[in-house]
Amino acid sequence: MENKRVPFEQLPITNRFMFAMVFSHKEIAKPFLEAVLGVKIHELREPEPEKTIEINPVHKGVRFDVFVKETGPGGETLRSFDIEMQVEDTKEIPKRSRYYQAMRDSEALSKGEKYRNLKELYIIFLCPEDIFERGLAVYRFKNLEVDNPKIELGDLCFKNFYIFNKYREVAEKSIRTYLEYFATKKPMSPETENIDRLVKWYQTDNETRIRYMTWQEEVDDANDRADEAERRADAEKARADAEKARADAEKVRADKYEKMLKDLGKL
Repeated sequence: MENKRVPFEQLPITNRFMFAMVFSHKEIAKPFLEAVLGVKIHELREPEPEKTIEINPVHKGVRFDVFVKETGPGGETLRSFDIEMQVEDTKEIPKRSRYYQAMRDSEALSKGEKYRNLKELYIIFLCPEDIFERGLAVYRFKNLEVDNPKIELGDLCFKNFYIFNKYREVAEKSIRTYLEYFATKKPMSPETENIDRLVKWYQTDNETRIRYMTWQEEVDDANDRADEAERRADAEKARADAEKARADAEKVRADKYEKMLKDLGKL
């Protein structure tokens, strides 16, 4: 579970902070994306770990684990990738992916720019358990016409979910070795050996330890604010429910009084 604290020197790759630190290296992120998506990437800009987007103080912001853009020969953006490590099933991950898409798209275009300039966006969630409970190890989603699924919407947004505890059921070896590493923490390929070396290096780096402490404080503060907002919302709902109950009771009393007057012939 994400909220289970472990000593810094034991932080695994499935810890969101450690995952963001390791996958912020494009030599790690690039082969991973090519393997799990089955694409060839021209070049990656340096990934942005723990990137935060805030629209304004009122609306909910987003902290992405790793966000990276693929660039073409001229430095132009070709595709974007958001990679998320999600070890706890919060029962809202599909809607979270929807919100992440909205936040990324809101930042992708400058004012006055045409919608056709939106590029391919891949949102990738790595989860230990099958959040959809349909028995698959990999779920790939895109928008299709309901009555004729051969018709694609063509919005160029794709959401993929990889259930790494089900790595044994993945036929593609290139994907399976990554999922197996996330599940077992045992590297079984040159790519996952590179990841494991970085994890071990970060676990012994004092500067990274300090960054982790700051990150954990920020996460705790954000969680406290979210909990307080939820408590306020619950209290407001309870007040609204109580007010409605009082109003309903008053209406029942008024209806009974009106019926009594009618029965007495006074109305």
